[in-house]
Amino acid sequence: KKGTTFSYKYMEMDKFPEVDTVIMNPPFGTRNSGIDMIFVETALRLTKTSVYSLHKTSTRKHILKRANKWGVEAKVIAELRFDIPQMYKFHKKKSVDVQVDLI
Repeated sequence: KKGTTFSYKYMEMDKFPEVDTVIMNPPFGTRNSGIDMIFVETALRLTKTSVYSLHKTSTRKHILKRANKWGVEAKVIAELRFDIPQMYKFHKKKSVDVQVDLI
C-alpha cells in the first residue's frame, strides 16, 4: 500500500524453522543503511543450503566482502535491470531502472 511504513524487531532465530533455500529481494539499504545486510544475515541463519538475493550492482564489492567475512561462498549469478515504480512519497521519479546482481 502506497505510503505504508513498517517496523521490525529482532526475534530469536530458534523461533523460525530451518529451510533449504532462501530467495529474496531485500530492501537495498539506500534509505536505511545496512538493512539489506540484516536480511542477508537472517537468511543465512535460516537456511540449510543456499541464499539467493538481489542487490544493487553498485554494492557488489561490499556484499562479496561481507560474505567472505561471514565465511560463506558468494558469487554473482546474474546481472539484471530492475524497474522500480514510484511506490512511496519519497520516490521522486515515476520509475527508476536499477542495475542489480543476483548473488
